[in-house]
Amino acid sequence: MKYFAFIVLAVSLAACGAPAANNTAVNTSASNAVPSPSVVPEFQAKAETVTIDTPDGVKLVGSFYKPKNPNSPALLLMHQWTANRHTYDEFAESMNRQGYAVLSFDGRGFGESTKKADGTEIKVDLDKGIDPKLLLADANSAVEFLGKQQNVDAKTIGIVGASYGSSVAIMYAADHPNIAAVVLLSPGTNYFDNLPTVPAIKKYGTRPILLVAAKDDKDSAEAVEKLMEDSENPNAEATVYPDGGHGTAIFAHKDSDNKVAHPLADLMQKFLDKALKTTEVSK
Repeated sequence: MKYFAFIVLAVSLAACGAPAANNTAVNTSASNAVPSPSVVPEFQAKAETVTIDTPDGVKLVGSFYKPKNPNSPALLLMHQWTANRHTYDEFAESMNRQGYAVLSFDGRGFGESTKKADGTEIKVDLDKGIDPKLLLADANSAVEFLGKQQNVDAKTIGIVGASYGSSVAIMYAADHPNIAAVVLLSPGTNYFDNLPTVPAIKKYGTRPILLVAAKDDKDSAEAVEKLMEDSENPNAEATVYPDGGHGTAIFAHKDSDNKVAHPLADLMQKFLDKALKTTEVSK
């Protein structure tokens, strides 16, 4: 199998020039004042805390980054086991500045998503996992919420999932052809023995998909290889870093020849731009 590694270092340069000195006498009256040129402020990525209702009454708490332009592509970000949505904060802000609407949310039982509408507390068995039907229903509620937001193109939504979140991402996308692209960080073939991803990736078809893992996370690295082989998808891409750990921890990985760049974030942006901005998605 072939692995594709992308490292993109984006450097923005801004040049500012000082106005030339002007010794001519100036009439300072308001009627003769020359208006200052309008300055368009740089777009600032800002998260809005939102609540998403699920069919069984759970209140999922998320961070929504509004897009600045109409018909913007959108991303749904799902974290790994025992983590929360804030593991994506830096990536979410970066993608929002690049023109995406972004929604990250705390999975049921984690972060702030720990109660139902009636105040009942949610209990999670950390060893046995969560009923997949509930996880898929949660993903659907989040996708529907995202698709209804202003300036979001509901036909151009991608999902990023880490660890068990990646299993939910591909299982959900397999049954929902409206999902345009998927990124799987440290995927497994069957987390908790109830999240099988091989049948899902086969059903997913030829839509764009990116699988990422690190060699020091042996099980996930092997899962990437197996899923790539079983998918038979010409639009599937994979990258296995030499190290980096599990799930969103890979964001902190730095290549030996580049101590500043974030290869994973750059890799994901390049993939998502290609899948959601420049190409027609294959259904």
